[in-house]
Amino acid sequence: MPKLCAFGCVPSGIPMHRFPNANKCLERFKAWVKLVGGKLTTASDYEHYQKKVICDIHFTEQDRNRNKRLNALAVPSLNLRESATKCDNSIIIQPATLEAPNTEQSAGSSSNKLIEQSSTSNASNTDIVFVSNMMQEHNYSTTSKSMRKSFEKGSKVSASYDIIQMKPFSRKIKHLQTEISCLRKKTKSFKARLASATKLHNDVAFQHVIKNMRTPAQLFVHMQLQGMKKPKGRRFTLEEKILALSLYKKSPKGYSLLYKYFTLPSSKAMKRLLSSIKLCPGINPILLKKIKETVLEKEIPDRLCSLIFDEMSLTPQIFFDKAKDKIEGFATSKSTKFADHALVFMIKGLKQNFKQPVAYYFTSGLQKIEMKILIKSVVTELLKSGLIILNTVCDQGPVNVSAITELISDTRQSFIKEGKEWRHDMFSVNGHEIIPLYDVPHLIKGIRNNLITKNMIYNYKNESRLVKWDYYQQVYAADKARGELRLLNKITEEHINPEKINKMRVKSATQIFSHSMAVVTDHLVARGHLPAECNNLVDITLLIDKIFDSLNVSTFNIPNGKIYKGAIRKNSPHHELWMKAKVTLKSIKFLQKKVSGNKIRLVETSVPSVTNLIKTINGMEAICKILFEKYGYDAVLSRNFNQDPVENFFGNIRSYGARNNSPNTMSFEGAFKALLLNNYNLPHSKRANCEEDVNECLQSLHFFLKQNKDAPVASTGDNNIPLNENLINDFVLEPDVGQRNYVCGWVLTKCLKNIVKSCKSCRNSMLDFKNKNEINNTFIKAKEYEKKKWLCYPNEAMQNCFHDIQNITNSFLKKDVPINNTKRNIKTVTNLLVNFPIFCSKHGERCKEYITDISICLIINSWCRSINRILSGKITYKESDDDTKIAAQIYYNKHKKYKNKK
Repeated sequence: MPKLCAFGCVPSGIPMHRFPNANKCLERFKAWVKLVGGKLTTASDYEHYQKKVICDIHFTEQDRNRNKRLNALAVPSLNLRESATKCDNSIIIQPATLEAPNTEQSAGSSSNKLIEQSSTSNASNTDIVFVSNMMQEHNYSTTSKSMRKSFEKGSKVSASYDIIQMKPFSRKIKHLQTEISCLRKKTKSFKARLASATKLHNDVAFQHVIKNMRTPAQLFVHMQLQGMKKPKGRRFTLEEKILALSLYKKSPKGYSLLYKYFTLPSSKAMKRLLSSIKLCPGINPILLKKIKETVLEKEIPDRLCSLIFDEMSLTPQIFFDKAKDKIEGFATSKSTKFADHALVFMIKGLKQNFKQPVAYYFTSGLQKIEMKILIKSVVTELLKSGLIILNTVCDQGPVNVSAITELISDTRQSFIKEGKEWRHDMFSVNGHEIIPLYDVPHLIKGIRNNLITKNMIYNYKNESRLVKWDYYQQVYAADKARGELRLLNKITEEHINPEKINKMRVKSATQIFSHSMAVVTDHLVARGHLPAECNNLVDITLLIDKIFDSLNVSTFNIPNGKIYKGAIRKNSPHHELWMKAKVTLKSIKFLQKKVSGNKIRLVETSVPSVTNLIKTINGMEAICKILFEKYGYDAVLSRNFNQDPVENFFGNIRSYGARNNSPNTMSFEGAFKALLLNNYNLPHSKRANCEEDVNECLQSLHFFLKQNKDAPVASTGDNNIPLNENLINDFVLEPDVGQRNYVCGWVLTKCLKNIVKSCKSCRNSMLDFKNKNEINNTFIKAKEYEKKKWLCYPNEAMQNCFHDIQNITNSFLKKDVPINNTKRNIKTVTNLLVNFPIFCSKHGERCKEYITDISICLIINSWCRSINRILSGKITYKESDDDTKIAAQIYYNKHKKYKNKK
């Protein structure tokens, strides 16, 4: 049996419409219930009316969509052949007569008749108004524009309709209609793009072409599919942008060439991608939190890692970062020192091939106490993240050695106080024992460098032997005299001649202390081509070669019969070698020539490289014992305990932008973020000072882009604004020959273009149209072409305003520069002391804000540029009123001799 209409209509084949779903459209559901005279007091009432229906004759054409179904905001408003009376806070329906409106009538007129009908009855006007108000307020998609215009113009309507007139909602309705139209177009566009992509993806020929391509090549091919679109209509995925970023950072000039011929993201998109990642110097808690989530999924042996730290040199320069409102380029812990080094802490997996920079600091003359505090703080945070730090690795920098020595000394004292046994050199952080190691390639290089200027004495098989650098030169000369087919074909003048030796290059040192050098020396001595004393270098050369092989193991197999290049195991020959090597190394003494008058005497000197090599061997023995006994390792690769990962990381940073051997702080941060995004995706340099590593990123920075995470804002220190007497009482005016007005005119040009545009009031309040201020604007007039007014001529009031902003900014920058919140502090004082001559009610505040911002940023950037020129020696500063410029001149005078050597 067919259902009856809730209004009591007799069913006659007319479509019926169910009541709206109360869970999804509660307000419309209540409106329908009110119109049929129902009430909702219990849950059963909701279930009862959820099953009710209303026939189609009670709805207007505007309530239906193109499929003749009701739209989401439809409310019955026609043929309500009953009148409402109020009873028990609900509407009771009683018979009444009402002519049906024409089908051409809009929803607004229908609601008017509904209101008129309700006014003739005894019903409460508020209930009917509620229904009509809801319909008029929300059913904006079906209301005609002509009807809305008549409402907005104040057409004659009943007094009851004044409650629900459309005028307050007209602007909102227009906005929502525009939004709906845009969303529909986007939906159609997305559907078309999705269908096209699906069709192409399922194409057999296309799949056959790309199936054997590497992932970057596939991404590049997919980017070319957007070539038919306009540049502003192209959309790239995150992976495609990261691939493009790798190309862009390697060579911006090369990327601009590729951009002309291929479909790639613009360079601006690359810069926006990097700027969306907010990283600050120091330990990043968000990054460590993500590392912790990654580490918790790993087993205990896979969490073991080394902590590597090292510094790379930077070019001292300062910049104003408008987004951070901060002057960059100063040392992290010393806001008065120019940053000339970047200290990076990196972890390297011992079992799994991963590496991850976890913190970086900008430094200038770091002290051992500061380094000690940094090491302890980084280790503490890494231990909290779930990683197990087994050891540290660093080079022989005096600060590094002193800091490690201090940590070991503190731990030894605490062990003695607690009555614990002290076994080997190690230090403790929060009860966790860490073994310090030194980078073996740097130790070998240090021994070679000392041998160039000193003589070496060592004991071997109870015999004392003397080694001079001259012996290696004799071997090279004897081999070179044999003709083109040489025995030592890799050895050149760059290995032997002290004037040509690159003392920082590890490869040159390891090729000198090699098996080939020892064998050739022994062979030539036996053939009589070398004196017998040259044979003294054979045993020490072979020993250092074996030590280097054993501490630089990178494979589980034994290559070319060199047993010490194989993996370290419990019963491998490495342990016996280390025991014998320590005896010989402890006997090494270096003798340096001292000239006093006409006499030359040899003085014994200590060489840290030999001492630290012994400590590193002891540390490796302790580490192998821990890995074998505690963590169940059956083999150890000793190359995991050197500095190559961080050296390769520095090499990648230097190779960004063709070749940037000494980047500034801004370039360093950009390269740092890019490398963590693309998983160190750069080729290994042939001239690199270390071996290539195949480590991957433990945690990339993708989550910053996907989750829109920002690093916590760095501490801004004291928020008090530093004011000095010159700032309040008297400005120190700089000499002016018209340059201020010229710059002020440029600022006004930007303001007129972006803010004011065609407002005559604002133009009259800022510009001088009658040349009353002709004396101060003579330089601007001289800059004109063809004797026409192309430039902006500021009037006297605007000129004074810009001068005040300049003087306030200069006063801030000359003494106690606010590194953080620079512009905010200057702007606060500017708003208090500067009177702007703009009184336009529409643009006044915006012009004031814009002119203040752009003027302050311009002056700060000009100040930073001057300091950078002083630091590079392009200009000389001889005055004494700017502390930062004085410090820049002192820095240049101190370091210029090193710059000249380069």
